[in-house]
Amino acid sequence: MVNLLLPSVVVRAETPVRFTMHRVGMFRSESCGVGDFNNDGKLDIVAGPFLYLAKDWTPQRIRKLEGDVDEEGKGYYWDFMNIPLDVDGDGLLDVVSCSWHGKRSEWYRNTGSNPGLWPRTLIEENGHFEHGDLWDVDGDGKKNEILPSVTGTIWYEAGVRDDGKRGIVKHIVSDKQLAWGCGVGDVNGDGRPDLLRPDAWYEAPREPRSGTWKERPLTLGHLQEGKADHTPQIWVCDVNADGLNDLVTSSAHKYGIFWYQQIRDGKDMRWKQHVIDASWTQAHNLAMADLDNDGDLDLVTGKRFMAHNGNDPGGYDPLGLYWYELSPGATTPWTKHAISFNQRVGAGMNIPVVDLDGDGDLDIVVTGKWGGPVWFENELNR
Repeated sequence: MVNLLLPSVVVRAETPVRFTMHRVGMFRSESCGVGDFNNDGKLDIVAGPFLYLAKDWTPQRIRKLEGDVDEEGKGYYWDFMNIPLDVDGDGLLDVVSCSWHGKRSEWYRNTGSNPGLWPRTLIEENGHFEHGDLWDVDGDGKKNEILPSVTGTIWYEAGVRDDGKRGIVKHIVSDKQLAWGCGVGDVNGDGRPDLLRPDAWYEAPREPRSGTWKERPLTLGHLQEGKADHTPQIWVCDVNADGLNDLVTSSAHKYGIFWYQQIRDGKDMRWKQHVIDASWTQAHNLAMADLDNDGDLDLVTGKRFMAHNGNDPGGYDPLGLYWYELSPGATTPWTKHAISFNQRVGAGMNIPVVDLDGDGDLDIVVTGKWGGPVWFENELNR
């Protein structure tokens, strides 16, 4: 049955949060990351083949990418994840990447001040890799594990491999093939981070590295409630302030941004779908962060450009970048704000939300096949 409820979002312009757009680069790739790559205390941006060092953002080519994207945005670079992580333990952030077309994951070693391209090391060849993000999988309060989106469910961490060398250690949760999309969060309130897919969630064991993850039913990501579809990130938070964690995600290629209300009947758990917004497509990226410093998590997302080279619904509609202000427990909990609309700026596979300029509020970094990266400076504390 199609959910015909009105979207749980209002649209208004009144907000103290304003953003100033800064053009950093013009490369047509779809993933980016933020971290202090040269240990100077300032946050830098990695996107595509370039490292952009703060604060002048002069591009430094650190790698060569396979693939190509033309001026229309058609085509792909084989680079769907740019995660800053010190893989080899030398105190410098490296870059962990993956690709759909290359069917592999790999990492690039930061060579510090030495010129030239960063050496590449294969992690694994494991079919198509959709994307991946840093999450807190082991429950230590630090987001330093990677959950890559593949057909099975796995997670990575930096550590000592079986050969005695430092690198990426792989943990297998399940070999069952599931829909694209993944997330991490405490679904059942036991204090342990669970793993989520559009069509299942895995209850975390006490020991995430050695225990058995229990599969539980779930259906997310489609306008037809009860049907699973391809999603981007799946976030866990208490939207309606009832003490139970809910889920926030979207359709990666079609219409629909959703939150799923957790409902308990004794020990039984079910999910009620609420449509946040169904007015635009290809929300292939979701971030949650407190943009207005009011103590709750807001939603940031943008339209991916030419995800399937224009063949998705609404593929040629105007690009946009938006944030949805959360008012926990309100009848209509989400307020939509446009950060950029019809300015040829959207978002690709992920959206880093960080205090890039160190002024105490959270900024937004995006990139995509429209050409980036672009930094949106939050002026809340200006």
